[in-house]
Amino acid sequence: MKNVAILITCLLSVQFGIAQENNNAAIEIVNKRMESYNQHNFVDFIKLYAEDVKIYTYPEKLLGTGIENISSIFKPKFESKSIQVEIVSQMYNGKHVINHEIVTENSIETKYISIYEIKDGLISSVRFVRDYE
Repeated sequence: MKNVAILITCLLSVQFGIAQENNNAAIEIVNKRMESYNQHNFVDFIKLYAEDVKIYTYPEKLLGTGIENISSIFKPKFESKSIQVEIVSQMYNGKHVINHEIVTENSIETKYISIYEIKDGLISSVRFVRDYE
């Protein structure tokens, strides 16, 4: 009986470790996105997205699909160095990372809640809740 309890404890510890590792991977991917964003490093930035990434206005209004769409939006902004992001707060659960962000473009700040979904080590979808004040 004691051996069974030890085995169960070990299995739960391993399972928790795997879950924690997956959580850490999701948050690391999103934070790498933010770092590349602020460095205007388009090559590293775009590598973090799945080919068929979907971008939404929360909850389900599809704004665009695919890397080509993201490239057309961000590449010119990165080249002109006109955009920055600040993470105000961040939380995660499994494959989802939720950021409260302030994006500054040409000295104009916009607040976002951004919900990133990570699949197979890439950002597969993003949902934006925007402040339209």
